[in-house]
Amino acid sequence: MANSYTENLQLTAPLESAKKKVEEALMKAGFKMSKWVDQQQAFYSESSVTIWSWGEDIMVRFQENENGTQIQFTSSCKLSTQIIDWGKNKKNAKKFMLALDQS
Repeated sequence: MANSYTENLQLTAPLESAKKKVEEALMKAGFKMSKWVDQQQAFYSESSVTIWSWGEDIMVRFQENENGTQIQFTSSCKLSTQIIDWGKNKKNAKKFMLALDQS
């Protein structure tokens, strides 16, 4: 259990369609404040504070390729001093992937 978790996924959709699908999945998964940063080709969101953590920063990066769009989901603890995430970052990734499958 580190203080971040990253998961990669290949989507067959082109970049613009993938962006819409990912933004919808972020909302369905309960993450807030989705913001697109064009220079980094990424959405930034955050999870809520719970009794287990002060919240996590969520980043989904996009890379268009010949097969569609590669996405990289990363969940990181908000507090840089937090060494262990108690599995919360991986749970965020699973919650996002489930919402993405349902989009």
